[in-house]
Amino acid sequence: MAFEREKVKSLIFTTNTEIRGYVHIPPGGRLTDFLNNIAKPFIPVTDAEVRTADGRTFKTELMQLNKDFIIIIIPEEAMGKEGSL
Repeated sequence: MAFEREKVKSLIFTTNTEIRGYVHIPPGGRLTDFLNNIAKPFIPVTDAEVRTADGRTFKTELMQLNKDFIIIIIPEEAMGKEGSL
């Protein structure tokens, strides 16, 4: 059974990676509410570009990101033109 989701283009920093991709949240929901839901420890990220601390990059269509490792997450809509994704 597929669930309807909204895609939020985001920049995510973890302890040792930078991820650019789409976070999928419930329709009409807020990213912060989705992140604060302790019943779901992982968030789906699609069309992700991952850059590691040593400069390596790779792309993946889908990843499940453990919320415990997120340091910063910035939705594209909150970024200025210079910081666009």
